[in-house]
Amino acid sequence: MPDLKTRLTSLAYPGNPEVFALIEKTAVGIHANVPHSTVVEGLGFEGDHDKKDWWNGKRISEREVTAVSSEILEELGCGVAVTGDNIVTKGIDLSTLKAGDRLRIGNVVLRRAVKNHRPCSTFARRISDEARFAVSELNLRGALFAVESGGRIAPGDSIVFEHST
Repeated sequence: MPDLKTRLTSLAYPGNPEVFALIEKTAVGIHANVPHSTVVEGLGFEGDHDKKDWWNGKRISEREVTAVSSEILEELGCGVAVTGDNIVTKGIDLSTLKAGDRLRIGNVVLRRAVKNHRPCSTFARRISDEARFAVSELNLRGALFAVESGGRIAPGDSIVFEHST
């Protein structure tokens, strides 16, 4: 069997991009798979705890919503709630998004952050060190977003990708 980096590099993202799963972070370390969520402009998921956009004692701007591809999670052998990302996508390679690119999900508009979504030591503890290093090297952790327009989203909703100008 090929090594993890080879398998991750050869992933395909077939079909129409859509929301695969939604995860609300109700408390630190608590991830709930939910049937729908309200996304609030300038805040993120309504059901998230108030420190979800903080890291090492400071707030990280443009980290209102996090996303990861279901294809990556499947290859890593972990469930949709393990990483704690708000949106699990299907059919879109999030590593191709550049800062300022947008995802539209119904009325919700998410703008790709300037900072990359990096796997941390918690990611390694939940999955593995091998996964952390492979995902980091290949920039496949997903993406961070600011919410430009809010609304209600659910699994199965279509995702429309828009390049920034």
